[in-house]
Amino acid sequence: MNQEVGAIMHYIYTHFPVKMYDRLLPERFQVPSVYVPPVTVISGPDTVSTFMKSYSLQVKVFHMDTEKAHDAAETVVDALLADRQIIQMISEDGEVLDDYVRIKRVETRIIDQGVAAIVLTWDSSYWYNRDKQPSLEDINFSDGVIKREQD
Repeated sequence: MNQEVGAIMHYIYTHFPVKMYDRLLPERFQVPSVYVPPVTVISGPDTVSTFMKSYSLQVKVFHMDTEKAHDAAETVVDALLADRQIIQMISEDGEVLDDYVRIKRVETRIIDQGVAAIVLTWDSSYWYNRDKQPSLEDINFSDGVIKREQD
C-alpha cells in the first residue's frame, strides 16, 4: 500500500473510528464502516529532476442511512479542512514522520442509500533515477586559460 494512503486511512480512522476495509470489500461487511479502494494514479513529468504522480482516492463511508453516511463523511472533511488539508505521514509502525501529504481537492458525494464518498486528490513528486557521476573533488580546475610552455 502507498504510504500516503496509509496516512489518509489513519487520519480518517482518527476522526471516524469504525471498521476499515482496504483492497477488497467483503460481501458481508460491518455497518458503519469505511472502505478504502486502491488509489487511481496518473503519472507525468514534473521538473527536470522529478516526475509527478497525481492520485485520486474515493473512500466509501457506509452507515445505517444516507444522512448518517453523509454526516460522517462531512465530519472527516471538515476536520481535514480545519487542518489546512494537510495529513501528517506515519510509518508502517505508526510512528509520526516529519513529512506530510497536502490534499489538493476534497469533496463528498452521496453514492447510494447508506453510502457516501469522500474523494481526495493530491500530487506527489519523485526523483528520477540518476547516473552515478564522478566526484568534483577528483577534478583539477584551472582558471580556464590553456597555458603553452614557452621556449
